[in-house]
Amino acid sequence: MAQACMSGVRCMIGASSTARADEVPDHVRTRSDFTLRILIGKIMELGVSDHVRGFLEDALRHMGDRSSYRGGKELLSLLRYAEGAARQEEDLLASERIEDALAYAMNTMLRPDVEIKYQLFPGTGHSLLGLIRRTTEAFGNVVLSSIRAFLAENPSATVTDIQKHLVGVFESGSAISEDEEQAGHYVLRGQRESSAWLLEVLTRRLTLQERPAQADADVSRPTSTEELSLEELAHLAQLKLRSDALQQLTTAVQNPHSTEADLQYQLQGNLWIFGGSFLSGLGRRRLVAGSELDIPLLRPDGSLHVVELKRANVRIMTHQRNGLIPNGEVHRAVGQVMNYLLALDEDRSRILDQHGVDVRRAAATVVVGHPRFQPDFDEADMNEVLRTYSSHLARIEVITYKQLIDGATNALGLSQAEASRHP
Repeated sequence: MAQACMSGVRCMIGASSTARADEVPDHVRTRSDFTLRILIGKIMELGVSDHVRGFLEDALRHMGDRSSYRGGKELLSLLRYAEGAARQEEDLLASERIEDALAYAMNTMLRPDVEIKYQLFPGTGHSLLGLIRRTTEAFGNVVLSSIRAFLAENPSATVTDIQKHLVGVFESGSAISEDEEQAGHYVLRGQRESSAWLLEVLTRRLTLQERPAQADADVSRPTSTEELSLEELAHLAQLKLRSDALQQLTTAVQNPHSTEADLQYQLQGNLWIFGGSFLSGLGRRRLVAGSELDIPLLRPDGSLHVVELKRANVRIMTHQRNGLIPNGEVHRAVGQVMNYLLALDEDRSRILDQHGVDVRRAAATVVVGHPRFQPDFDEADMNEVLRTYSSHLARIEVITYKQLIDGATNALGLSQAEASRHP
């Protein structure tokens, strides 16, 4: 339970001693910024109790707006109260997320890690991965250039000589320094924080592996893009874009902190993932009042297909006597889609006249859950239960994100195999 304090914020009755503000050392500088505000909002969007939400809303009110964010011990106290409340409720996911917000506010978790883990800004993870790739490639080029120059001057050098040379190259990096700063406590910001994150990744998290040689590689395939026609280049570029998009979707699906909006962002620009039987997105998501479709697709015959997206990190199966059945999460999603289809049916004449879309034969797909988030059930059993369940629904199919991704991966693999056979 929470009660109003004299300061206008909430207090926790029976809160643990770890939630005390006076335990924060005086020298620790907290940070309160747009990233933290977005993170707290996303924690609430992912789901917390009303009790925990109260503390988080108090934290947002304390932070204020973008013109002058406030931090300090009071902000840390409110986050600690929220974390303690989530822990007492045994909501471990919410507790972990709030701990990350605390770590970020106390500068023990770097901004890029927060943005990637919670997908706060679309495309951040992909751009940071590109930064790692470019940095690693540039570093490799420096090392290779140094070795080539050394061998040009010392053609009879042995492996031991090359190793000693490389040791000297690496040790020379310690001579690179900046002007000394005054003593004190500093908070990393902007580019300096990104650089610190990159150093952490390259020195502690990155594992380099040799790519195995492909024995069945087609030696007759062109080795230079200059040998390919414009049409072939365009096709290869499309396959590369689709492969990258599928990788980003997979990353978002496997992230336990992804919301429906995160998954919709990854899918709405890559409708090919739903199969070749659809032309494109309809563009208009609100065809009837009070109903907004996640992803409306068009079939070649002009009829509508509705895709309803739910979170991947949800349980979708439950035991029923000696078998499995879809749980309430699936039933609610199907019920929601049934209401969509009913509303479309009742307004089909107006929609056809105004938008040229035939909704009388509309069907729908519900995408929800992923086997990785319900490991106590076998994936094959889950798929079979959903197939049986969908067979009793006239116009609605229920699939998991794993099934969606597997289908797209197979289709992309066939396209890539076809491209390799006909360079």
